[in-house]
Parts: sequence; structure tokens; C-alpha cells
Amino acid sequence: KQKQWQRWSEEVIPSIISPYLGYIQQSASLQSILDLGCSTGGDSRCSGFCCLQSLVVTCVLFNRALFVNISCCKCSSALLQLMTCGLIACAPVAPSLVVDIRVLELVKHLFVQMTPNSTVWCEALETFLNEQGYNLNTKV
Repeated sequence: KQKQWQRWSEEVIPSIISPYLGYIQQSASLQSILDLGCSTGGDSRCSGFCCLQSLVVTCVLFNRALFVNISCCKCSSALLQLMTCGLIACAPVAPSLVVDIRVLELVKHLFVQMTPNSTVWCEALETFLNEQGYNLNTKV
């Protein structure tokens, strides 16, 4: 577990910061949904001489779950391709499951405000939806 934590903290997370920030900018702070087609092809930085690996990845999106085929290599890792589409991989090399950043944002709000109370859950949901550009006027 120590090596796993070290790899994620020293290699994986630093490598996805730039694609993450790019996605946040392109999606207008997660208010727009970008096309998942960006994750199906290779990267223009690839020389073409790499050994391609094909992966089928389960994507958990905000409104559905689906399977996406990814072609990756040493020049164009699955992790970086998925992050440019707003998807967080559950494994750094050959992920089989990815989660939409917006789903993780909702979960973050839920855990930050969690109590055994439905009002707090509703407030977390309202905060999340407001950040997505939906304005709810539900307070009486």
C-alpha cells in the first residue's frame, strides 16, 4: 500500500493536473459536457511506432453508465486520454472503471455536508446543481 500511495502521489496525480485544468477550462468549470469521442483515439504526440493496447472501460457518468473503447500506448496513456474527457481512472495503467468528474464533485459535496439529515443532503445537491449552472429557487 505504501508503494501504491507513493506512485499515485508522486507520479499519477502530478501527471493529470494539466489535463484536469484544461478540462475544467474547456467545460466552463464543469457546466458543459464535452464529447466522450475524445477518448476513443490515440494522441497526436504518438510517433506511431508504439505497441497499441486496446481497453474497454466502464464509464460512470452523471446520467448513465457506458462502455468506451480506448487505444493507448506509451506515448498516449489511457489515464491522460480519459482525463482530457473529464474522467478519473481508478487505476493508473490499464483502468477498467472511470468516473465522471461531475459525479465526484457531487460526492464531495455530499461528504462535506453529510449528517443523518435529508435537509443537508438536499443542500449539497442544490450546491452541486448551482455549480453546474442550474439555479433552483426552492427555499420558502
